[in-house]
Amino acid sequence: MSAPPITDEEQRKLCFEMFNAFWEDAFKKGVPFDTIGTMSISAALFALVAKHGTETTAEFVQDLVKSILEDQFTSVRKDN
Repeated sequence: MSAPPITDEEQRKLCFEMFNAFWEDAFKKGVPFDTIGTMSISAALFALVAKHGTETTAEFVQDLVKSILEDQFTSVRKDN
C-alpha cells in the first residue's frame, strides 16, 4: 500500500526537515559545515543536470549567483 500523494509544499517541508536532520547528524559525526555544504551542492547539481540538462542547470546557478551577491542567503548564525 503506497502513501497518499502530498502537496508540493508538504514535499518541500519534509525534504527541508530531512535535510536539516542529515546536516545535524553529519556535523555531530565530525564533518564540518563547509564540507557538508559543498557535498550537498555537488549532489544537487548532479541531480539537476541529470533531470534538466546542463544549459538549464547553468541558468539556474547563474540566478543563484545573483541571489547570493544580493545577500539573499545571508543569515546570522547562532552557535549552540
